[in-house]
Amino acid sequence: MKRFIMVMVSIGCFFAVSNFALAGDYVLTGKQIAGSGHAKNARTESNRIVLTQSATITAVDGSAEEYCIWAAVTPQNRTASSVLCGGKGRGSIIGKTLGPGTYTVLPGLNGKSSAHISITLN
Repeated sequence: MKRFIMVMVSIGCFFAVSNFALAGDYVLTGKQIAGSGHAKNARTESNRIVLTQSATITAVDGSAEEYCIWAAVTPQNRTASSVLCGGKGRGSIIGKTLGPGTYTVLPGLNGKSSAHISITLN
């Protein structure tokens, strides 16, 4: 019984430390699906992240060959604008910093039927 309790406490401590280490990470994800015909049924999906302080891009993963991070439309910012683009012909964005603000990401299709992107910031 003591051994079981020790194992459970060790596992709990591991997860507590893991969550603490990841507490500063933000993940920005986006997906685009081509529609049929001329933009019929096309879809874009993206989460929004709100940065209260600057964050640095630490990883980029996904099937999109090109992608752009956009300053999202908010009551304070009525115009969406492309902030940072990466991928094919644009180079890596790893190591670049985003300032405080609200952001979203849109992957390019480049002839594919769908594309997704995941960008990690810390």
